[in-house]
Amino acid sequence: MMRSIPYFLAFFIFALSACDSPDPKNIEGNRKFLIGKWHRFSMANGYSEFDIDSQYIVFYNQKVGRFGLPYKIENDSLKYLTNRYAAKITDYGDSVLLEGNDSTEATLYRFKESAAPFKTIPEVKDSSSFALYIAGFDKRLTREFEKAGIKISDGTEKPEEPAYEELLEKSNNK
Repeated sequence: MMRSIPYFLAFFIFALSACDSPDPKNIEGNRKFLIGKWHRFSMANGYSEFDIDSQYIVFYNQKVGRFGLPYKIENDSLKYLTNRYAAKITDYGDSVLLEGNDSTEATLYRFKESAAPFKTIPEVKDSSSFALYIAGFDKRLTREFEKAGIKISDGTEKPEEPAYEELLEKSNNK
């Protein structure tokens, strides 16, 4: 009986320490699952890419360019520190649903790390790294618009139907 007490005590300590291990998603104030590279597409806002670290959410899209905001996570909500925006977060692993306090919803999709298309969104616009980033961004943007059924033309293709100006010129020449 006396020999079993140390074994029982060791088992009890081991069981307690196993139960006390933190949930990996709650480490660093619940930010760990958000850290990484994300993208999203919406008809209203177009295509955006997000580079999220433990302090900042930096995003780039064709409307506003590069923009970064400090944030914090409280319970199940993301809050910007310099803006009134806050959103309830639902983590699906490879995507995150943000339900904003401004009645908006956004789904961010994680880039696969093995095929991450960018290291960071560069700050300096006239750098070679920014030019490389924009070239890749434009390809990814075009792909997302085409998935949504919107064809993007670079202007070099001849339209099948005559342009409005051509029709107007023809009608004036008669």
